[in-house]
Amino acid sequence: MQYVDVCALENIAPGASLAVRAGGRDLALFNVEGVVHAIENACRHAGAALAGGKLCGRIVACPAHGWKYDVTTGALLVAPEMSVQKYPVEIVDGRVRVAPGSAA
Repeated sequence: MQYVDVCALENIAPGASLAVRAGGRDLALFNVEGVVHAIENACRHAGAALAGGKLCGRIVACPAHGWKYDVTTGALLVAPEMSVQKYPVEIVDGRVRVAPGSAA
């Protein structure tokens, strides 16, 4: 699995999100109680950037139409079969690294 450095951990505080690009993919990072999760940054409904949504616990609401996803799994709450892709994340020396070529 190949990881790509995307940002400093300090750039994404608990409860925050951040849009990044890695390996040709647009990703949304979410810090849920100190654990960083990475998912595809496009809602299945209309493609709105999930990183711009409101994060409540581990659930992000799409800013366009309110579709809700669990950022720890990528699952759409009302229809898990319509999940967005989730990617592995590791923290090394205070840096967030994502494996954009691997599904979690």
